[in-house]
Order: sequence, then structure tokens, then C-alpha cells
Amino acid sequence: MSRTRPFRTAACRETWYYLFVLAAIAGGAMYREINLLLVLAGMIGGPLFLSWLAVRANLRGIRVSRRLPRGVCAGDLLVVNLELTNASRRGSWAVVVEEQIRQQGSDTLRPRVYFPHVGANDKTERAYRGRLTDRGEYQVGPLRVSTRFPFGLLRCATTVGQSQSMVVYPRLGRLTQAWIARHQEAFEGAQQRQQRFTRVEGQFYGVRYWRNGDSRRSIHWRSSARRGQLVVRQFEQPHSRDVAVIVDPWLPKHPTEDERDRVELAVSFAATVVADLCRQGNAILTLATTVRPDQMIQGPTSTALMHDVMRELAVTRPTARDGLATLLETVLARIDGDHEIILVGTRDVDLEDPSRFKTLGNNPSSAAAIRRARVINVSDPALAKYFQVE
Repeated sequence: MSRTRPFRTAACRETWYYLFVLAAIAGGAMYREINLLLVLAGMIGGPLFLSWLAVRANLRGIRVSRRLPRGVCAGDLLVVNLELTNASRRGSWAVVVEEQIRQQGSDTLRPRVYFPHVGANDKTERAYRGRLTDRGEYQVGPLRVSTRFPFGLLRCATTVGQSQSMVVYPRLGRLTQAWIARHQEAFEGAQQRQQRFTRVEGQFYGVRYWRNGDSRRSIHWRSSARRGQLVVRQFEQPHSRDVAVIVDPWLPKHPTEDERDRVELAVSFAATVVADLCRQGNAILTLATTVRPDQMIQGPTSTALMHDVMRELAVTRPTARDGLATLLETVLARIDGDHEIILVGTRDVDLEDPSRFKTLGNNPSSAAAIRRARVINVSDPALAKYFQVE
């Protein structure tokens, strides 16, 4: 549950019209000395006092909690659930919860959720939906809870809870069949291939004795009858080729709008490749960027690793510094020679340039790995053959 701050009661725009009418009636009554108008002025002023009491009572005991999605990509539908809890002994009506979503350098978004009624000692849940077009880190909250019930003359508001950080992942696109075929060709052409033996279905490898947890479908009944003990089929699963994705979001000091778009395209392509690899699983993935070379991410492909990589790519900003040679040295020192290297950048890169990559060329193993690297220049129109932005 969230902590509620003191109430603040303010007049609405309609209240000033109401007060103008009240002042006109009261002034005319005193000027003309008409007692009936004075009574009428008192009757009109009564709802103002009642509103002050009612709006504060309507928010007493109100608590709000927020549930953010674990991850959402730029352009995808964002759904945020709000739970309104009423801990008082009376119901609350017409409660409005206003959210604040802000990113540095952008305008603040203020979605609102209307709760028509929540009973005493009860809770209700609603959600707001929208789309955030830019990747990066956002600050969500705090929540502002307000009500004008019952007369709409006064608004009582309070701030609930603290701000939360939310990371919007890069926009994902679609890898074409041409990219998938090219990736498969690179895998099949590798000199070293490793196989992992598991109990999932695949090419038959052999049999072994039964273990607790084995599926009954894997039992080889003929061999079990011959040996007098349960044995199960054992299958082999090819190990996907390990991949290192290197992102170089280089940008000149005075970039054009097209050059800025190339950075977003490079990050989007890298994120799509990572998401595809993590869905396939059964490989070791390494991600590194020239922006934060000390934040290299490496591990077995999984959903958890995908979220870690997406968070890193979400906060990756363009840089005018050329740190590609140093980053390649660091990456090559942490991967084996069988890794497939995918370099995603915004400009043409010649990895065999002796003046720029002299240290790598002097090391035979590094030079061999560099020659196998696949350089993806997002400014090349040929990228459309392999990647489609959605």
C-alpha cells in the first residue's frame, strides 16, 4: 500500500461563478434590506461548507497501488493497472487518479483513471493504456488522487506513493527469411560444432537407465524387456552457435535527423536479433556497446538475459567517441574462437584497417575472429533485405 500525503482543498472554476451569484444575492439583500434574500444567500452558501466536509471525507482511507509491466517495447501497448483500496467505513465516489509519466527532455504525460465507486473496506482495479514511442528510462508517478463529490464545487486532492522507474525497451522489428538463412549458413559453416545430450525429442542417440522425472513416453520397452530394467531413449540436440552482438551507435557532433534515426534503427535491429536468439535458446549470448564498454552482458540465452539486454539497449545513447577497437579487444578476450560476431553500427567499418585495428591484426586468433565477423551498417539500403521495422 502507498502512503498518502495531507489533503489539499481548492476551489474549481465553477465555484467562482457560484460565489459571484452568492455575492450578488447577499449584496442585494443587504442593500435592499430584504430578509428573504439573506435567507436565500445562506441556503446557497450552505453547500460550500458541506462540500468542504464531504470531499475530505470521500478521500479519507483511500490508498492506491500501481502495477507496472515487466517490460514493454517502444510503440507497443502499455497497460498499467491501478488498485484503489478504501480502508474507511464509508464508500467513496467519483475518485480520479492521475498518473505522471515523464522522460528527460520530453513532455510529461498525465493519464487519468476514473473510479465511479469503491465500497467501504473494499478495493477495485482499473487500468490505463497508451503507447510510448521512445525507448529509455521513464519516471512514473507519484499518483495524484482527487475528487469533487458530491456537488463539484470544491476539489480535494492528495499525492499518493513515490515515483517508480520504468524502462521502455527498443522497438522490435522483424527478421526476414534472408537473415535467418544467412545466419543458418554461418552456423553450418563453423569448424567446431558442439552437441548437448538431453531428454527432449530430436535425433536418436542411445538409451540409458530410467531416472526419476523421466517421461514415460521416452521408455524403450523392447530394450527394457531385454535388460530386465527400465531404460529410456536419449536424444541429441544441436547446440546453437554462440553469438556476440556488438553495438556501435556512433553519431557525429552535429548530426542530422537522418543520422539520429540511424542510431535508433541500429539499436532496434540489435534488440530484434537478441530477442530472436533468446527465443531459440541453447546458446551463449554476449552483448557490448561502445557507449558503456564496462557493462558487457554475457550468459546463456533465456528470458531473464533478454530483459537484461533490453534494459541495456534501452538506455544506450549515441556517442561521437570512437571506442570500437578497444571494445573489440575486450570482447574477444572474453569469448572463444567459435563465437559468431555481429557488429551493428551506423557507418561503414573496415575491420581490416591496420591503422585503426592494429592491435587486433597482430594477434592471429583475434584476426581470424575479425575476418569472420558480420558487419551490419544500418545506413546501407540493403538492410531492408534482412530486417523490417514494424
